[in-house]
Amino acid sequence: MAISRREANKIKCRHDILKASRRLFKDKGYDDTMIDDVADAAGISKATLYNYFPNKESLLVGTLDDQIATIRQRIGDMNGGNSYEKLKQLLVFLVVDSVPAIDVSRRVMYLNACEASPMYGKVNEAKEILKVLVDQAKEEGVFREDIYSIEIVELLMSIYLNSQFQWKDIENLTEEQIRERTKRMIDLTLSGCLKK
Repeated sequence: MAISRREANKIKCRHDILKASRRLFKDKGYDDTMIDDVADAAGISKATLYNYFPNKESLLVGTLDDQIATIRQRIGDMNGGNSYEKLKQLLVFLVVDSVPAIDVSRRVMYLNACEASPMYGKVNEAKEILKVLVDQAKEEGVFREDIYSIEIVELLMSIYLNSQFQWKDIENLTEEQIRERTKRMIDLTLSGCLKK
């Protein structure tokens, strides 16, 4: 079904706003980025920006929503391999993708745990995507049946959180080093979950 020009312009404007906010959050940091900065970078008025995003925190929600859409698309684009390999690819992508704006990723994860935040629980969508892959891997005979899928998802999320908050050197690592470290952490963490 074709969308109208007006709808296409709305989608483009939203995309431009989120792209500008991500770039500014990365370059200036979340705290030092003002709504005026985002509007200027997106080439729109502040009033127009407020039509899409009522505050700066809502830009983070929009960014996370876009990230979840990217995750879904990425899974759809993966060819071949079992679901365990897809899980590894996805987690590696998430860790690597977070590094350019690590402070924003950390803020998102923190706000996800704060009940008063509009970000509260938003990461559950990503966890559901992981759970689908874990369930598929179980059907493929990769994981032990006596371990709940959600427990495996929690282990995967712990690797992601560890990379975000404990890998103090993450910004100094090359992309290849991050990839290899993440893969190794996945293999070590999930080794007890795999069928022998």
